[in-house]
Amino acid sequence: MASLLLCLFDGPRREGVHTVTQLARAALDSGHTVGVFLGGDGTAHADALAPLRDRGARVMACSADAALRGWDRPGTPGRGSYVDLGSMAAEADAMASFGCVASLDGRVVVRHGPADERGWVALRVATALTFTGRPVRAVLDGAGAGWAVQGLDVRAWMGGDPSKDLDGLVEDAGGTVLVGAPTLASQGIDSGAVRPTVQVVDEAWRRAEAPRPGGVLHVVTGTVTDPLVAHAIATDADQGEPVRTLGLHDGVYEATVLARSLDEHALAQVRLCADDCRRRGLPAPPSRADEYAAIVDAMLAASATFVW
Repeated sequence: MASLLLCLFDGPRREGVHTVTQLARAALDSGHTVGVFLGGDGTAHADALAPLRDRGARVMACSADAALRGWDRPGTPGRGSYVDLGSMAAEADAMASFGCVASLDGRVVVRHGPADERGWVALRVATALTFTGRPVRAVLDGAGAGWAVQGLDVRAWMGGDPSKDLDGLVEDAGGTVLVGAPTLASQGIDSGAVRPTVQVVDEAWRRAEAPRPGGVLHVVTGTVTDPLVAHAIATDADQGEPVRTLGLHDGVYEATVLARSLDEHALAQVRLCADDCRRRGLPAPPSRADEYAAIVDAMLAASATFVW
């Protein structure tokens, strides 16, 4: 049997907690080992996911993130930190991260800028993944390019210095931070203003790629036409490895259209979460809908899973 790590960084009234619960149950029913890590706003779900412990899952939450939000309870089971995420990742065979785009192969996407804690969360996830011993590559995308700038100071609202974490990821933990020159230009950032620990490259996603003999699974929870999502799927498919795209949450809408337009044996196979289709009253195309057990199998078979 295999080990599946599920990470949740989305807060209340987001579909991620339902999906993590169902995936964990399906994996446990199949005899797999399951770990769940909660960080950022995801720490709100500690009580909701606690029953998974009765079935043998390890459920950990960052107590510092919970305390900042006023819902940490000292003495309760599962209080931990991103160090625990690192140890759980080191023991896992596959990982799916909701609310932060990160894969067990060491690729992390920082999509939120200095005004948003979620950018800092992504940097901490990247540092935690260095515990696996695999090369870690953080890609700064969109507003996330703001973290690359020298002289950045967010301590007034963050209560900490994420810039030191970014530098430490490279200088102390051996990670790599990449930003595409086109991304910098789109954000109005001059390449001369970039801190020394960040590499400016022509094409960040391609530079961050790693060998993936098991193929890659792209889980789309929103729009398939998001520029980086579409680019990542197309680039991975272009490398000749099997690529599967799974429509999840509101991603089932556009994925349904895409599934109907592609050949069943296309390199970038498109599947849909059957449960998410049913909950939206959306009929999935025949033979394209997967129940949670099949989604778990796909995550365990892939060498990298990205939840967009």
